[in-house]
Order: sequence, then C-alpha cells, then structure tokens
Amino acid sequence: MFKYRFLIFAALFNFCNNTITFSQQQVGLHFMDIWQTSKTNPAYISDSTIVVGLPGVHWNYYNTAGDFNSLIVDYLNEEKGIKPGEALSDLPSVDNVLRGVMEVETFNIGYRFGQFQLGLNHVQKTDLYLKFPKTLAQLFLEGNGQFVGQEIDLSHDMHLTSYNEFGLSGAVQLNKLNVGARVKFLAGIANASVEKGAISLFTDDDVYQLTLDGDYALDASGLVNVDDLDNFNLSLSTFSFNDFITENIGFAIDLGVTYEVNDKLNLSASVLDLGKINWKENVSKYVNQGKTNYDGFDFSQFVGNDSISFGNIVDTLENTFNFSEESESYSTNMPVKVYLSGTYQLNEKTRLGGLLYYENYRGEHFPVLGLSANTKFKKIFNVGTTYTVRKNSYFNLGLNFAVNYKAFQLFATADNVIGIFQPYKSSNVNFRGGLNLLF
Repeated sequence: MFKYRFLIFAALFNFCNNTITFSQQQVGLHFMDIWQTSKTNPAYISDSTIVVGLPGVHWNYYNTAGDFNSLIVDYLNEEKGIKPGEALSDLPSVDNVLRGVMEVETFNIGYRFGQFQLGLNHVQKTDLYLKFPKTLAQLFLEGNGQFVGQEIDLSHDMHLTSYNEFGLSGAVQLNKLNVGARVKFLAGIANASVEKGAISLFTDDDVYQLTLDGDYALDASGLVNVDDLDNFNLSLSTFSFNDFITENIGFAIDLGVTYEVNDKLNLSASVLDLGKINWKENVSKYVNQGKTNYDGFDFSQFVGNDSISFGNIVDTLENTFNFSEESESYSTNMPVKVYLSGTYQLNEKTRLGGLLYYENYRGEHFPVLGLSANTKFKKIFNVGTTYTVRKNSYFNLGLNFAVNYKAFQLFATADNVIGIFQPYKSSNVNFRGGLNLLF
C-alpha cells in the first residue's frame, strides 16, 4: 500500500522519480479484428450487426529510465521506509519525460446496417505527463545536503487530468474505401497543469537557508482539496453522478480511413483526439514569482519514514514557494495521436502488419514502430504477436487473443507481455481486456 501512496504523492507534487510513465499507443489492439479496434481508427467496421462491449479496462505505462525497483527500493516491510535505487544516479540530467493513461470503459455499442456503422461509448480516463530534471528527483529522494553551496535547476512541466468521454461514431464503406469519424463530448473531473515551471534552488553553505528563484504558475481544477490531503483517498466511490456532467466542457474528434489496395494489401490512417477541455469549475491558479528565502530543511524527510503526511508536505511547500492564489478559467489541449499502418494477407489464416505511431503532447514527441502477425484457428480463436520499438526501449514483445463462443467474445492484448507478470521490474507495461456480446 505504501508504494501506491508514494506514486500518488509523486504524481501530484511533481517529484516523481521517472519510475513509471505512460503512453497511449496500442499496437496489438490496432491489428486485432474486434470492435475495440475502432478506438485506433474509427473507420473500422465490424462484421457483426450488433456489438455490445461490456465494461473493460486499459492500463498502459512506459519508462525510459529503468524499472521501478531499480529506481526506488520499497523496503517498508523490513526497515520501515523507502530508499533510492541504484538507477537514480544514471538518470539523464534533463528532460526526463513520463507519459500515460488509465481507462475504465463502461460501455461501447456498435450497430451495423448495410454499408454503415454507428457507435456509442463512454470511458473515464486519467492522463499523466511529467517532465523534470534529474536534480528534482535527487532533491526529494536524497535530500538537499548534497547541493550545499550550489544553485540547482528544478524546472519542470506537468499535466495530470481526469475526465469522462462520451463518443458517437460513424463509418461508411465506399467500395474499397472506408471512412469514419468519432465526435467526443468531454466532461472534465480534475486537472493540474503547469503553465510556467521555471524554478531554481540555492542552499546556503553557512546558515543552510534555501533561496527559491522562479517564475511558476500552476492551473488546477476539480475535486482534490489540498487542505485535506492527510485524508486523501483515491476511490471511484468518491465520484457522484454529477461528475459525469460538469462545467468543465470540451470536445474532440477522431478521423480515420482504410483502403483495400487489393485482395492481400490494406492501408490505414487515423488522427485521434483533435480537441481540448475548457476548465471553469473549482479553478485556481497558483503563482510564484521572484526570490523567496526559507529556513533550511532536508527534503528527504518526506520519504525517509514509514508514513507520509500529505498535510505537512503541502504546508511546507506552500510556505516555501509562497504561492499566491487566483481564480481563472483555462483550457488544455488533448494529446494528438496518429496511426499509419498496413497489413498483408499472407495466406487464408495469417495476416502480417506494420505500424508507425506518433504522438505530440506539450511539445514532446512519442514515436513508435511496430510489427505484427495474427493467425486464426477455425472461427473461434484468433491469436497475434507484436514487436515494438520506441525511445530507449528496443525490445517489446506483445501478445493478443480473441476467443468467440456463441454470442460471447473474450479478448485481451498486451504490447509487452513480460511487464504484465512483473510490472515493477519492467519499464513498459501495457494491458487491455474485456468482453463483447456479438449478434
């Protein structure tokens, strides 16, 4: 439990140590022949007349700096605390980037009539982006004693958001060309987004006084009350029906096409999440400008014990940064994603594929290259494998399958199957699973 509390703490206050990152690419799903494939390209048309997707989950994280256990050693059960792992010293000095998503889908319905197909779905998403220098991780995990007499850069960027997405999709088959689109209504639940993140810290070698110099602004909206973080509890039970429709309104659109070149070769292209969310409900802007002096303390006290007092941390940071608070609405853009792919029907049962995925978010680029092979066994079983290459992660072997039995279809996909069984010893974990009803 301690490990999960620490991850929440790290994400909320920007001193995550690059142990987990998220990425939204779904290579295995893109090459499967199931209704959920339309998430990666709305031009996908199912063979079934009616598809009812029952509640399912999607969990995806990716890490460029090493697995969790090599960066953070959780020895709570033995020594009552945590300590930095050996990989902390090997972090890049700047531009450590974390990126990710967690989805809980409640329903996803598709209806086909002739050459047309309509779809309706709802999913709750939590999205994370962090960018920070190595010194920020060292400061909060090892303390500021190592930086006495030095001015260190703590400049960072963060975007943490949770929202409900309601999608209405349509696709049409025009001879060899399929065209599709999905319009999405977005209702924001909570958000924390760094607008300006320039901060530096100097620790005086004489009186051990801290001097913070920065131009910092953080936009926030939603349900989290920073005055009561000692009782912080992340649970679906904390959300009510009113959270589905909030004043934080946004819209986005997905566009896609597929083209059948011949009986064996198919090409596909899609652009997802063109849109933004406007945040108006329970909004605050926290601003800190100029230099602020504060009597010295050791930042490592936050994580060196068997428990974390969120209230004390908030009080300390608030006093240190000397934030001023304003109330001002703002907007955040969605992460734009692009899929370009092709498949080749090798024989009656086996299909090969290749994919280029690209995501642009807050000035960062996330490219992925993927290869796939899918094979059918009679009419009830389809199994596939994928191989993906991405930044600092060159060997990711994935597996996926779909089993049909009468009106039921069970499916699961993972772009790095090893990470499913040992998530804290892997730098890349990706999983989606669910159950469909086919008519």
